[in-house]
Parts: sequence; structure tokens; C-alpha cells
Amino acid sequence: MNYATADSPTLDPRTLVIRLGHCELDLGARALRRDGAVVELGSRAFDVLATIAQAAGRIVSKSELMEAVWPDTIVEENNIHVQLSAIRKALGADRKLILTVSGRGYQLIAATPDALGTALPQPGSAPEPTPLPVHDALLGREDAIAEVRAMVASARVVTLVGAGGIGKTGMAREIARQLAAEQAIDVRFVELAAHDTRSGMIRAFANVCGLPAAGNEPDLRSVASRLAGIRGVIVIDNAEHVVQHVAELIGLIIYANPQVRILATSRLRLRVAHEVVYRVGPLELPDAGDSRDAILRSPAVGLFLRQWLSNGVHADLSGDRLRVVGEICRRLDGIPLALELAAGRASVLGLEGLCEGLDEPLLYLAGGYRTAQPRHRTLRAAFDWSFAMLDADEQRVFRRLSVFDQAFSPEAACQIARDATLSSQAVMDCVGELADKSLVEIQFEGAEVKYRLSTPARAYGREKLLAEGEICMIFERHASYVSEHLPKLAIETMAAKPLSSSWAVQAPPFMRA
Repeated sequence: MNYATADSPTLDPRTLVIRLGHCELDLGARALRRDGAVVELGSRAFDVLATIAQAAGRIVSKSELMEAVWPDTIVEENNIHVQLSAIRKALGADRKLILTVSGRGYQLIAATPDALGTALPQPGSAPEPTPLPVHDALLGREDAIAEVRAMVASARVVTLVGAGGIGKTGMAREIARQLAAEQAIDVRFVELAAHDTRSGMIRAFANVCGLPAAGNEPDLRSVASRLAGIRGVIVIDNAEHVVQHVAELIGLIIYANPQVRILATSRLRLRVAHEVVYRVGPLELPDAGDSRDAILRSPAVGLFLRQWLSNGVHADLSGDRLRVVGEICRRLDGIPLALELAAGRASVLGLEGLCEGLDEPLLYLAGGYRTAQPRHRTLRAAFDWSFAMLDADEQRVFRRLSVFDQAFSPEAACQIARDATLSSQAVMDCVGELADKSLVEIQFEGAEVKYRLSTPARAYGREKLLAEGEICMIFERHASYVSEHLPKLAIETMAAKPLSSSWAVQAPPFMRA
């Protein structure tokens, strides 16, 4: 007998044998057996039974059966009743395992797939979809959400990639909420931030698909088989720190069920088959010379003001105040987490006091929601989370690149970051990894590529430079590079829109007199 087991290299639905009481449904041989003897069952009836059995205890609607068994044919609903009658006759004493759920469809109960080794739920005990967390309405993400929704409709795996605090989770939740409300599909939400091991990750998925937490720990393939029965979207939040294990699980799920869709958030790509990446960027910022109305239309300003006013601030939003708000948002690069934390500080320090303190944003931006994940309660914690995922060479290159106040070229990166043990090629390999992990931004100026660190990322990197005792050496190296390329840098800076008041070398606040 060709049973699938937990030790099989892949979970191939074509070789899966599902036990139905005294009967066995062999999907590979397309055969139904009772006590080892083949029971006669027509082709359509077998397809109906297989569709219900592979749903892993989930109720299968009539329309779903029609689509699976008669995909290109218009048939009467009575055909399902005819096939079910033949199935129940073939099952004999086990006919009651096929349950008719009035007005909803059909369900296989008390079946045991040998590949899972886990009993399916009893009637009415199928796991309910995960309640989606409630959050404030998103600002400035309408176009991005529409684009990602279109991607989810056509791609099997969509990954929202971006820096910590950029708003990936909020977008994923809103997309899931819209899909569940408008299309009435099954949406499961898996939060992985608190799980940093393979077993913890498996347990998190097991919880949302209804596998019991007690007893033996669920096997990865058992969880994958259960999730493969979902006809909807699985939302996976914060996958970056267990990305290898998540990728393995997703590979099993999409192999077993081409209809399930995966929407993941991560600071780096999953690198799985069928993956489409959407890079989440910062919120739109106002220009320095914008009018009052234009400033108020900026999503970054809108988020800051909403958070600021929610802290009990009652202030006149005069033109001068709004210009300060716009400057704060620009200095924080429109990063939603940074804006929310800054708004909390502004309610204590005032707008002008906060703006002055943003020379050292990591010291000022703290005090996030008590219910937030620890990595989102301070700006430093958000970077600690990302920095810990880097290897030693990537950490070294990241902190050295923090001396650049402006976008920089590959040549500049190599001259600043390389050393006796780190070649130019190794530096660029690290830059590529840092970009993939959302710590370095890539910009294209015609055919030329440039790189850039956000203002908070630069502040964090300079702290690391100081801690490693490299800060004087790297700033001197940067000063030397600037002096060698002074005419070219001056022209480029004048042509570009600067991010700060000076393009020259600027030491961090803790090095200034």
C-alpha cells in the first residue's frame, strides 16, 4: 500500500491515501477500497468524494463541487445528489461520514488521512477563520492596496517587503479585511513575531488551522496539509526571522492546493516559487514650499496630526505650525512608525522641541502603544530587530555606510566600507543583502544606480560605529572621499533636491562641540 507518511520528502496529493472508517480513498490510484478490496465507484463520484475528503473537514459548498468536478460543463445540481447517493452506497456502513450541512454543503467527518496522522474535526468543529485585528484607517495607501489586491487575485504568493515600521502589517490587515468582507472568503491570519524557532512557527500555524496544541507537536507536513484545504487567503505577518521555515511550509501548501493564496509581510523576500514582491515605501511627503492645503493633503502629515491630536493636544494648526509638522515628517522620511512615535513625543516636547531633537531621533522616538510588539515600541528596537538578522560583514558594511547623508554610488560604498578583509566585491554583496533586507534603499537615476539610508537608519548605524570604535576612522575616510570628488559631488548635489541643509560631511550630534 502506497501510504504517505510524515517522513515523505514531499506531500504529493497524488499519492495520498485517506482512511474513511473501514474504507481507504487512494487518490493516486483513484480507487476506493473497503477492507483491502476495491469498491466500484464511478469517475464523477470519485471526484466528488476526493474533493470533499481533501477539504480536511471543511464544509464544501455545492458551487465548489460543481467547479471542481464539472469545471467546463453546465450541469444541474441534481448531479451532485446522484453522485453522493453512489458514494454513500459504496461506503456502506461508513456512509454517515459524509454529512449534509443544510444550506451550506457537505462535510467529511471523523476521517484520518494517513499522511497527517491526525483526526479531522467532528461536525461543526472546523476551525473558524482568525478574527482580523482592528486598526485605524490607513492614510495614503489606497493605490498600493488596490495594486496588491490585484496581485493577490493573480499570484499565488504575494510578499509585502519593506523596512521595519513602514506599514506592511497595516496594509496586509486592510487587504485581508476587504477580501473577507467583499468576497466572503476564508482568511487566516498568522502572526510570527513572537515565534523565533521552527517549532514555534509550526505551532503558530497549527493554532490557526485547528490542530490541537496538546500532545505531540504537529508535524510541518500535517500543518501544511490542513492549510492546503483552505479556499481563501493565508496572511503571514512578520516572516523575516523564520523565513527559511516559512518558505518550506509555503512550498508544501501551494504544491498541494493551487487555489490557496498567500499574503506575507517580511523585511526580505521569501524566495519561494510563484512569489511576487511588492515593496512598501514611505508615505507621501509635502514639499518645503507647499501651501497649507497641500501640506494637509500629505498622508505623512495626516498620520502625524491624527496621532498628535489623539494624545489630547488642542492646538491651532496655523501655517507656521503646519510647516514645522511638514519639516518633522520630511526629516523622518515619511516612515509611519517614526511619525507615530514622534507625534507622541510632540505632545510633551512641543513641535519645535521635537524638531530640534530629531538630530538624535533614536533618543527621542519611543513610547509606542503598550499593545504593540516590543520591536515597535521604540525606533531603536525596530532597528535592533533588523540588525540582529545581519551577519558580521553585513553589520560592518551597514554601519560604515551610515556616514552618507545623501544617496551614494557603488564606487563610494566600496571606498568607504572595504578594508583588508572585505573586498569591493564583498562590500557590494553585502549592499545587495542590505537592500534585500530593507535597510538600504535603491534609487535609479537614469541608467545609474544609487543607494541611500533613511535618516533613522543613518542615526542607528552611527551609534553602531561609535560602539565599535570606528566612527573617527570612517568619517575621516568619508571626508577624504568627498575632497577627492568635490566638483562632481557639488554638481550632483545642486542638481538634486537635498535631504538636509548641507551635503558636506556632517558628524553626528554626539561628536559635535
